[in-house]
Amino acid sequence: MNEPMSPSVRVAVERMKSRLRLTRRFGFWFQGVLGATALLLWLGFLVGQNTLYRDDSTGAFIAFWFTLFTLLTLAAGLFFNWRYLLQAERCSVSAATPSQLDLPKQLQWVTYVSLTGAFLALIAMEAQVGELLVRLFTRTLSTQTAGVLLLAANINVTFAHFVCLAGVLWITGALDREP
Repeated sequence: MNEPMSPSVRVAVERMKSRLRLTRRFGFWFQGVLGATALLLWLGFLVGQNTLYRDDSTGAFIAFWFTLFTLLTLAAGLFFNWRYLLQAERCSVSAATPSQLDLPKQLQWVTYVSLTGAFLALIAMEAQVGELLVRLFTRTLSTQTAGVLLLAANINVTFAHFVCLAGVLWITGALDREP
C-alpha cells in the first residue's frame, strides 16, 4: 500500500519537515539552555541548603523535590524531542507517507512529558511562593534568598516546557492544515 504521494500531500510533508527542522534547531537548544540554568539554580539551592542555612519548611521541601522531578521530565522531554524530530527529519519525502512518519503519535509522547513536567513545576512554584509569602508576613527573611533561587529554577523549567509544547502545537498545526 505504498502509493505515490499527491502533490498537495508532498507540499504538506515538506512544510512539516521544515517546521521539524526549525523546531529541533531552536526549540531544543532553547530548552536545553533553560534546563541547564534551572539545574544550576537548583544545585545552588542544594549547596546553600547544606552549607549556609537550613530550611526545613514544608514549602521548601515540596518545592525542592518537585523541582528535581521537573528537571527529570525536562531531560526526558528533551530526549524524546531530539529523537523523534531527528527521526522525522531523516525520512525522505519521496519514500515517506504520512502513515510511515507516524509523527502525531511520537509528538504525543513529547506533549505528555511536557505537560507532566509543567504541572509538577507549577506545584513546586506554588509551594515555594507560599513559603516566601509566609516568610514575608512573619518577617523571617534569613532564608528568603534560597527560596528565590528555587523559584527561579522552577520558572525556567516551566518556560522550557512551554517552549516544547508550543513547538509541538506549531508542528501539528502543519499536519492539520489543508494546503
